[in-house]
Amino acid sequence: MTTYLFAGPSLPDAAGLLAGDDVTVLPPVGAGDLLKLAPKQGDVVGIIDGYFRQTRAVRHKEILALIESGVTVVGAASMGALRAAELDTFGMRGVGRVYRDYRHGRLTADDEVALLHGPPEDGYRPITEALVNIRATLRLCVRDGILDEGAAADLAAELARRPYRLRSYPALIELARALGAEKLEALRQVCTTRPVNLKRDDALELIAELRTIRPGPEPASFTLARSIYLHRWQLGARDLDTEDGPIPELSILRMCQLFAEDYPDFYRNLVYTHIVQECTDQPPQPTLDAALAHARHRTIIPETPDELDFLDLWLTPAERDQPLREQLAAFLIRSFQLAPGAPADALALDALRGRPIMSAAANLVHAARTVNQHAQQTQSTFDIHTLSADRILNLIGERWGADPETLELHALDRGIPSRDTLIAAARPFYLLATYNPHLMDLRIG
Repeated sequence: MTTYLFAGPSLPDAAGLLAGDDVTVLPPVGAGDLLKLAPKQGDVVGIIDGYFRQTRAVRHKEILALIESGVTVVGAASMGALRAAELDTFGMRGVGRVYRDYRHGRLTADDEVALLHGPPEDGYRPITEALVNIRATLRLCVRDGILDEGAAADLAAELARRPYRLRSYPALIELARALGAEKLEALRQVCTTRPVNLKRDDALELIAELRTIRPGPEPASFTLARSIYLHRWQLGARDLDTEDGPIPELSILRMCQLFAEDYPDFYRNLVYTHIVQECTDQPPQPTLDAALAHARHRTIIPETPDELDFLDLWLTPAERDQPLREQLAAFLIRSFQLAPGAPADALALDALRGRPIMSAAANLVHAARTVNQHAQQTQSTFDIHTLSADRILNLIGERWGADPETLELHALDRGIPSRDTLIAAARPFYLLATYNPHLMDLRIG
């Protein structure tokens, strides 16, 4: 069992507190971090802090994907408390006062736990204060007779109306002064000498919880829908380690799809194999006849010729004059998806992994990145996202020997599902392919 903990300003000394424990302490979690972490069945992930402004927040479905795979996920204090309150019915564990207040509706706004803080090298030094901590300090002041409940509620309500980046104890003191608080100096003393750090208290409770968890996954109470978004996030989290550093595997795949001359042949065999494999326990023979037989068995292809008018949508004008068998082959390849909206990218990467083309394509991805960076340094206004879509499509059309009006169909032959995906895939490689076309000759076989 491996245990991970995402912590930041709520518990900046987490690494020191866990020095004697077998826990990997990581920075605050952001979108995609859990998928990149790739914990295994039986592992434990604790979430205290998470980014939400400068980096997209960790997605609910990332957490659900871990829980479904047998990973125990525990949250508290900050982002962890938020996600636990939202996902505890699906098996995420929550601990601490902040979690319980969200769980039971006493807190409803996400920004109750938000604050501005410094970088990790500065120990996540707080610049503002989380409202949950200020509320806890106000409760202490009520208990000690420094404020009555009405005054404390008014102060909390006024701070809640302000953006989280304007909340702090000095701001609380000034607000109390403006509202005519009688025991202003006593309030100042509490805020400066013994403020309540509820988020830290909850984070420490989570650490205690992590120490009690024993190996062994708990079965998930649900089956996660593999949406196109989760499919993309999971693929985007996979990297190939190279001498130039990690290269996203999805970028390597796009390089192969765009510039490997024999990629359509590779993709055709991949599709045939997958289709036939659905229909037999025997090792599949990736032949068109076998794929067509299964397609008819599954009623993907109708039996009668008068029901085949739909094929025109999947064929170029020239292909409509080909024998029916070839037309059906083109349809099978171009319409293939693993699930609604999910192309066969994962299948292709699994089939390519370990082949020499992966390293060759990774080198080209790195070279394209270097060329783009050089262009931006030379011309500060350069941005690959402003490159003309028509220029990108013309480049690819010339590489493939395809007319512009049929380019989208040829993209489907390579597992690229749409014109927009084609443009987005080719955009990072446009400069390299334009000025160094001799480098782009890749082959899979």
